Amino acid sequence: MKRYWLVVLVMAVTCMVTSCGDYSEVEDLAVVVGMSMDETSNHHLRVTCDIMRSSESGSDSTSANQNQDMLVTGEGLSMASALENIQKKLDKRIYLSHNTLVVLSDKVISDRFASMLDELERNRELRLNQMLVVVRGDADQIWTISNRSETPLAITIRQAIQNWEACTDAFRAEQFRMLRDWNAPYGVAHLPWLDPQAANWVAGLAFVDPRGGIAWWSICPPRDNGALWLLGDTRNLVQKIVFQDPFRGKEGQVCIRWVHTHTSLGFRYHKNKLCVTVNWWGNGYIEAMSPGHVADRTTFKVLEDQAGRDIQRDIHQCITRMRSADVNLWRMSLYRTAPQLFRILERKDPSWWKTCDVSYVIHPHIVHSGLSTRSPG
Repeated sequence: MKRYWLVVLVMAVTCMVTSCGDYSEVEDLAVVVGMSMDETSNHHLRVTCDIMRSSESGSDSTSANQNQDMLVTGEGLSMASALENIQKKLDKRIYLSHNTLVVLSDKVISDRFASMLDELERNRELRLNQMLVVVRGDADQIWTISNRSETPLAITIRQAIQNWEACTDAFRAEQFRMLRDWNAPYGVAHLPWLDPQAANWVAGLAFVDPRGGIAWWSICPPRDNGALWLLGDTRNLVQKIVFQDPFRGKEGQVCIRWVHTHTSLGFRYHKNKLCVTVNWWGNGYIEAMSPGHVADRTTFKVLEDQAGRDIQRDIHQCITRMRSADVNLWRMSLYRTAPQLFRILERKDPSWWKTCDVSYVIHPHIVHSGLSTRSPG
């Protein structure tokens, strides 16, 4: 009986000791809320951490910049070694679990994209929902933005990006995850493109393929809707259409709100050449129409036909632009669909994705607004 109670006592003491073994007070942590990554001239990685200032460091004017953040920079051959060098400059332990923003320079994406993503995904401290963004030129220039609020600059930037949700569904925060985007039809990630000189700091979207090719897209102009179809699925996207009224014989304008669109790819190998089929369908309704036009069955058919032509034109222009920017739209999708065919094409002609034939199957479906959310595609 005594032996039984001795075992219970030892187990209780062990649980109490181990449960608090790695406990740290918040005041003892350097809480990182943002990071930027640049490649130096000697091919090292330069990491700058945006560290939230604690109350006790608020009086230390030498360690804080004008944005009420403490910025600390370190270099190394990898992200891990750069963070180790940053740690040597601090008297508190670096805490990465609250990091909310990672800013990558275009050079980092072009030269070491795969290894950088591998480090970000494997680091167990980093959150899976941190937002990844890209900057043309040095990424650490983003920290020169003037911040008048008491919120850390990294969080302010993230909120500014999320404000663009009103412009397009492409800016939903949960979209900005590389692995999530690579599982979309095209296997192309889209990242917010930041510019410290732009209004509200957001210049547009950068479409990135797994090998580091980048296509830069400005935000919101209607002519760039083709890029948004690359997301695979979009919601609440507005498209302006100019159509020919079948009754009045004159032009009219209409705004279509696409409640839900879906894009998928099909592949066919014919006569030693790859043929790609882009399949698009969408449900939408008329949000606004120029006066004097009747929205009857005939008009709906005319609108669907014109919308189909415009959507095909936008997607085709987008593909052409992606190819000119060396962004491979088909690589990941073909590899997942037909890996053996993919290897054959890679051996025969590595630039096969620039010359393969592309066809389109477009199915726009415009309904009365009350039916748009439940009408089948």
